[in-house]
Amino acid sequence: MLFYCFVRGPTLPGELEPGADFNRPLKVMFIADTHILGWREGHWFDKLRREWQMRRSFQTSMTIHHPDVVFILGDLLDEGKWCPDEEFNYHVTRFKKMFATPPDTELYFVSGNHDVGFHYRMTEPKLRRFEKAFSAPSVQLLTIRDNLFVLVNSMALEGDGCLLCQEAEQMLKKISQQLRCAQGKTGKTKDSKKCSSHPVKFKYSKPILLQHFPMYRPSDAMCKTLDSAPPAEKYIPFKPRWDSLSEEASKQLFDWINPRLIVSAHTHHGCHRIHDDGTPEWTVASFSWRNKREPTFLLTVISNTDYAVSQCFLPSERTVITLYISGGLICLLSLFFKNKSLVRYNGSLGKAH
Repeated sequence: MLFYCFVRGPTLPGELEPGADFNRPLKVMFIADTHILGWREGHWFDKLRREWQMRRSFQTSMTIHHPDVVFILGDLLDEGKWCPDEEFNYHVTRFKKMFATPPDTELYFVSGNHDVGFHYRMTEPKLRRFEKAFSAPSVQLLTIRDNLFVLVNSMALEGDGCLLCQEAEQMLKKISQQLRCAQGKTGKTKDSKKCSSHPVKFKYSKPILLQHFPMYRPSDAMCKTLDSAPPAEKYIPFKPRWDSLSEEASKQLFDWINPRLIVSAHTHHGCHRIHDDGTPEWTVASFSWRNKREPTFLLTVISNTDYAVSQCFLPSERTVITLYISGGLICLLSLFFKNKSLVRYNGSLGKAH
């Protein structure tokens, strides 16, 4: 399965200069909304070809780009919100075989609404089994080569005081406290005592926020990337807490995390926007041809102070099918002409005798 990046690939200033004193930046790949099919939705052939397409595309990307880290931003499974434990475990095993990474590539996950259900369907057993299967707590702070990543379960940001929401909020507040301590911005307050009694073990850099839902936006009308929603869908109003986070939850995340970059998913289409405070947000399109005619993913290089982003485009399914049909016809024709030439050759030998 072939694919290309729209630009040569992301680089940072000084990265390729010989002899430059430059810390090797982190090479990160973002994919989302793989939606591997279960036993309820889709035809068996549809399931077979989509899984083959995604598996080959992902494994080829590992070989070509060899990222240091891969983040999969939710909706890994299509029917995780419905299936019982035995079925869920079966699909998890399938998923991990399809999206296996080399030993030196780290792999992290964010939960999506198809994995654990929208807020109204999300139960503690569903959430815990996802967290256990993919080592993906609702909220976590990762430090990778002095870069900070905050991963958040969007469905736990409903703000209605449910137990799972309270748990996520407490974890976010704790991370916010750690970030302030790492910055040394506590002053002479109670926070400074907390920092003294529980010193942070990481160097501060402005964090990158990863989640399944996009931050609040009215629609996809502002999205101008080549993989953005088609015109017929762009102006359909978003329903907060369903198509995006609510305004309240988005503001809270900005206050708690103060990210330098946000990467989200969920809409199945790409988007790049700049928030009012200047923070950029990239929404990653679906990695599956079932959801997107020309799937894409993001490749980024990230340092403590900078980053660069490239969109990588998988070919349209029509192009892939055309190539296979053309290749098959060429093989058949070559066999036909080869056999025809052998018949002529044998015939000429017979006349010589």
